[in-house]
Amino acid sequence: MELFEEVEVEAYVYPTEDIEKVKRAMLNLVHDLEFEAFDRGDYVILTGKTRSRKALSRLYELFRGQAILDTARSFLEEGYFGEEIIIRVNKQAAYAGVVNFNEESPLGPITIIIRTRDPGKLMKWLAPRTKDGVPIE
Repeated sequence: MELFEEVEVEAYVYPTEDIEKVKRAMLNLVHDLEFEAFDRGDYVILTGKTRSRKALSRLYELFRGQAILDTARSFLEEGYFGEEIIIRVNKQAAYAGVVNFNEESPLGPITIIIRTRDPGKLMKWLAPRTKDGVPIE
C-alpha cells in the first residue's frame, strides 16, 4: 500500500517576492511538484502537486538531519484531519533548505497537504516516536 495518494504544497507569492525562489523553497521540501499559479491581483497563489512516491523523501531526511522528529510528529498529529495531514512551515527557512515550523513571517507560510488513507502509518514512517532522540517505532 502507498503511504500517500497526493501531496499538495501551497504558498502566497507577494509582489516583493520572486516566484522562482518560492518554487525552489517548495521543492526543497517536496520533490517532483507540478506547479500552477493563480493571480489574485495583490498576490499569486502558487500550488504544486505530486503523486511521486519520492515526494516526501526530502522531509524524511530533513526531520532526521535536523533531529526534529518529535517536533515534526507533534505538528503532523496537530494537523491531521480525516485523510489529510496539513503542516505549515516558514518560507524563508524552506528556501535555505531547512524545516522550521515557526510560520510567523510577513510573507506567510508554505502549506503542505498530505492526502493519505493511512495517516498513522504515514506519521510512523515520516516522524516516528522517539526516546532520547532515537526512533522507537
